[in-house]
Amino acid sequence: MPRVFLGLEAEHRYAVLEMGAEWVGELTWLCSIVRPNWSIVTNVGSAHLKTFGSPERVAIAKSELVEALPPDGIAILNYDDPRVRAMSQKTQARVMYYGLDEKAEVRASDLQGDALHGFSFMLHYHDVHLPVQLRIPGQHGVSAALAAAAAGFLAGIAPEAISSALAALVPVKGRGEIKLGPNGSTLIDDSYKANRQSILAGIAVLHRTDLIGGGKRWAVLGDMLDLANFARDEHYATGRALVGQVDYLVAIGDQARFYVEGARDAGMSADKLFFFKADPADHDQLEAAKQDVIDFLLSNVQNNDLLLLKGSNPLGLQTMLEQF
Repeated sequence: MPRVFLGLEAEHRYAVLEMGAEWVGELTWLCSIVRPNWSIVTNVGSAHLKTFGSPERVAIAKSELVEALPPDGIAILNYDDPRVRAMSQKTQARVMYYGLDEKAEVRASDLQGDALHGFSFMLHYHDVHLPVQLRIPGQHGVSAALAAAAAGFLAGIAPEAISSALAALVPVKGRGEIKLGPNGSTLIDDSYKANRQSILAGIAVLHRTDLIGGGKRWAVLGDMLDLANFARDEHYATGRALVGQVDYLVAIGDQARFYVEGARDAGMSADKLFFFKADPADHDQLEAAKQDVIDFLLSNVQNNDLLLLKGSNPLGLQTMLEQF
C-alpha cells in the first residue's frame, strides 16, 4: 500500500488497493489508515486456515472491509457466496450485489462459449444490457468480471467502455494462463496459489472443455500450504471432488498424498492416480520430485490432452514449464 500511496498524483480520482490479512482485526487496522469509500468482497474460501482457524473466522476478518465503510460508502458483495452475502448485515454503507443470481444488481446471464478461452455473457445493470466476451477462463472469471463491472458502473464509466475493458483482460502470470504443455498438449498454468475452492474452479474448466481425438484431462496438483490442522481434510475433500471430472491425477508434495487418498476412496481407479513425494521445505527433494513429474508427463501426455497445473507458490511448480 505505501507504494500505491506514494504514486498518487493530484489528477488521480481512484486508488484501487488489494488488502490481505493474517489475523482477525488486521483489516480493521488497515482500513483505519486507508479509510476506504468502497469495498469489494469476492468470496470466502479455505485459504489461510493456519492463521484464522476456520472459514467462519475468515469471513469475520473479511467482513471488516465493509464494517469500516462510512454511511455514504458502498459495499460491493458477491451475492452468489452466502458468507459474503451475509456481510450486508455488518455495514452501514449502501450494498451493491453482483453475481449470477437474478437478485444481484449487477449480473450475468446467458453464459455461452468456451470455459477454457473465456465465456461470453450478457451483462445487466438496471436498464443497461450489453454483451461481454471474456478471455479469462472459467465461470470464476465471470464472477471477477462482474465485480470489476460493478465498480466501473459506480465510477460512472460508460457501459461500452466497461465491456471493452473486460474483453481486453488476459490472465496474469500463474493465474489461468493458457500455455503449451508436454508433447504439444494444452496446459492451464494456475500455479501461483491454491486452495480447495480455486482448485475446483480450475477443475471445472477442464471438465467443461470439449477435447478432440480422445484427449484426456489431467490434474497436476501440489500441496496447499498454510492449512495447519485442516491440511488433511482439505486435500482429501479436493481429491474426492476430482472423481468424474478428470481422467488422471498427478500429485506432488507431502500433503498431496491426501488428494490421491480422497480420489481413490471416491472411486477413481488406482491406475489413474500418481503421487510424487517431496517435502516442500527440502529444496533438493522437491526439485527431484518435480523432475520426476516432468519426465512422467513427457512420457504419458498426448497432444490432445488438457492439463491443470496448480499448487501453493512456494513449491515453484511454474519452473516445470521450462521443459515442456
